[in-house]
Amino acid sequence: MNILERITLVPFAKDQYIDEEVNKSMIFLHHTASSENPYGVLNWWASTPERIATAFIVGGTPGKNTKWKDGDILQCFGSGKWAYHLGLTSAHLRAGGPKAKGGTELNKISIGIEICSWGQLTKTPAGFKSYAGVIVPDKQVCELDKPYKGFKYYHKYSDAQLETTFELVKFLGKKWNIPLSFKGMKMFDITPECLQGEPGVWTHTSCRPDKFDLFPQPELLTCLKAL
Repeated sequence: MNILERITLVPFAKDQYIDEEVNKSMIFLHHTASSENPYGVLNWWASTPERIATAFIVGGTPGKNTKWKDGDILQCFGSGKWAYHLGLTSAHLRAGGPKAKGGTELNKISIGIEICSWGQLTKTPAGFKSYAGVIVPDKQVCELDKPYKGFKYYHKYSDAQLETTFELVKFLGKKWNIPLSFKGMKMFDITPECLQGEPGVWTHTSCRPDKFDLFPQPELLTCLKAL
């Protein structure tokens, strides 16, 4: 299936993003720190006055009677538009040194893609628990060989999510002439080049020390290296 056929357009109200066409040179991969429901993410963003959103949301494993399939993509606004998806402060930007871009500029020149996932999990007698207290089924848990940011267990990005996310990344890379070569494991930690606006594919953890998205799931690394 063509990647465009997996995208459902759910246009945001224009007060939920900045309706300004900007040339793009960066792609940031996020996860939502929420359930698998992409419509829930969309509705939460739409209920708040802050223009915090990404252009794309990739749904996860659906339950019964849901209106999305695993890996389906919602598009909230055009990839040339922008919103404040990075949440950067002056303290974050200092890690980029004197060549760091401003937070607004980094939001403008980048495209955000959110993958629905709870992120880091804690193993408890009741099961693998998210920060919100939600139990994630064992089959959806990724156990890392060594902890990442203090956690060994994470809510797995599904095969379908990874497949459509990276088809989308390749489509956007071609559309906007964005280089897609793997940045290496440095992209899972604060990276000055990211904060300086180096073109390419990054994660939210590349610019925010307090974030867990994305975590280095082995299947994710395979996809990044194959770009």
